[in-house]
Amino acid sequence: MLTMEHIGICAKDTMRLKDWYVKVFDFKIVYDNKKEKPTYFLLMEDENMIEIYPMEHAVAPKDTKKYQGIRHIAFGTDQIEKEYENLLKNDVEIIEELTTSSKGIKTAWFKDLEGNIMHFIQRPEPLY
Repeated sequence: MLTMEHIGICAKDTMRLKDWYVKVFDFKIVYDNKKEKPTYFLLMEDENMIEIYPMEHAVAPKDTKKYQGIRHIAFGTDQIEKEYENLLKNDVEIIEELTTSSKGIKTAWFKDLEGNIMHFIQRPEPLY
């Protein structure tokens, strides 16, 4: 059986980005390699993890969710309004406000501290 162990985010400033995820989402630090440019693993409530590791090469940012490659990370929630208010309270950059589709799917799109595209999604019925 395969499972998603973690998602990696290559960061300009791993400490600042780690601090942002801990502050905004209350993720728990479960690994810190304590190097000059540290790598961190952050644990989410559902036991998935995000790895934040130092970049070696800068790439021009792309501000579209349809650029080739991994373009966003989606966080599922059953309390999207509460999560959205938390984004606003923490001055997170919103790129698409909270909306509800004709099928009742609620989404909100935002960027993390380094411009990575994320979104919340709340589905009335799971896909599987």
